[in-house]
Formats: sequence, structure tokens, C-alpha cells
Amino acid sequence: MYSSNDFERLFIRYKAEALPSGESILSFCNRNKVPYNLFEKWYKDTRHRLVPVQVDGRPSAEQSVMEEAPPEQKVMADSVRIMVDIRMSNGIHIQQGNLDFEGLKRLVGNLEVLC
Repeated sequence: MYSSNDFERLFIRYKAEALPSGESILSFCNRNKVPYNLFEKWYKDTRHRLVPVQVDGRPSAEQSVMEEAPPEQKVMADSVRIMVDIRMSNGIHIQQGNLDFEGLKRLVGNLEVLC
């Protein structure tokens, strides 16, 4: 059985991989062995909850959100803990919890060798 997360990931992959080349969602579902009727039902049930986002530009490496945050927000940001759950198409599953920002940066740096 497919979960909502499965269909969401499939839809994101479709938009990134197949849509730019003009492939239909039906052929993309068939190629990935996903029943189109189930995907279509999920899409109709959830399409109003999906919000397209466009990002214009990105901050330079010198800019930091923490530098611009007031001191009371810095203390709050230090107490934020991060949970990461990554599942790759080659079967690798990485789960790491209780990370701070520095720990997350180290994890991403270590993941670069897998890509």
C-alpha cells in the first residue's frame, strides 16, 4: 500500500525529472510501477494542500540568519534539536536525531561522499 508520503515524493520526482522533458504523469507512474488511479485519487484529495514555492536568489555565504537574529532568538535557536531521516533509492537509510545546527552541517558534509 502506498502512503501519502510515497505519492508526495513521486510527485516531486515527476516535477523534477519528467515534467521538464514533457513526459505525462501517466507514463511516469507506469514507468515507476505505481498505479495511476491511486496516484490520481491522492492528487485530487490533496492538491489544495500543495503550495508551489519559488525562491528568488539565495543569501551569500557571508550572510547568516543567526547574525541577524536578536539575542533572545539566538538562545532559542541554540535549544532547537533536529531529526533527520533519509532514505536513498539505492537502499541506504540514514536516521539521526538530537542534532544541533553544527551536527547537521557535519552530517551533510559526511553525506557528500555518498553522492
